[in-house]
Amino acid sequence: MIPKYEQIKQDLLTEIKTNKFVPGDKFYSEAAIKQKYAVSSITAVKALNELTNAGYLYRVQGKGTFISRSKVAETVKFSDLERNSFDKEHVTVLSIEEKNDAKILHELKLPSDETYYKIKRVRYFDETPFLVHLTHLPKKLMKQPLADDLSTYTSVYERIRLDFGIDLFSLASVETNEIVFPDDPELLRLLNLSFREPAVKQVKHSYLPDKSVAEYIISYKHWKYFKTKIEVEAK
Repeated sequence: MIPKYEQIKQDLLTEIKTNKFVPGDKFYSEAAIKQKYAVSSITAVKALNELTNAGYLYRVQGKGTFISRSKVAETVKFSDLERNSFDKEHVTVLSIEEKNDAKILHELKLPSDETYYKIKRVRYFDETPFLVHLTHLPKKLMKQPLADDLSTYTSVYERIRLDFGIDLFSLASVETNEIVFPDDPELLRLLNLSFREPAVKQVKHSYLPDKSVAEYIISYKHWKYFKTKIEVEAK
């Protein structure tokens, strides 16, 4: 037989999932649950504790119990919306260098005596630059010898897929975005930005199945070409 507190928990969970409450709403008090289901304080508290521990509720001392956002909105999707047509985009590879900067080695989780490759690219819409990519790759993902034609690396993901059979798109990754005000003269020139004009700095790490870092990318996007859509799927 299902314990009474579990029955109450499931009943309350149905109310939460069917959007009777929205995130931030005040939830039933212990006294309200006792009255609603004609149960003891112990049973009411047990049901509330189960929902709180599962992340559906949170408590504020002296104020009550509230609906949590984290469980009601189970899935949140962030999409970087491109404002331009892909058929009018093109990429120019500016340089490929073998480097050993200590900060980048740390981000790639490589030993201090190792080296990596830095690929600098600019993405254009028609003739307008809108995105600068600084891609850092461990040497194991750059086939030797390097191609003399830099355009071979216009699409780094395609190059790695052809050379190593690795689909970087499918790898686990972590990306952060923040608004910055670049002061590096070269970056300002590449993006046609004025001093104190903002850009969006995007930092991404992708990880191979063995947890090693496949790529560390720092990108700078012109503020005029940045738009984000947030989609929330209710649980």
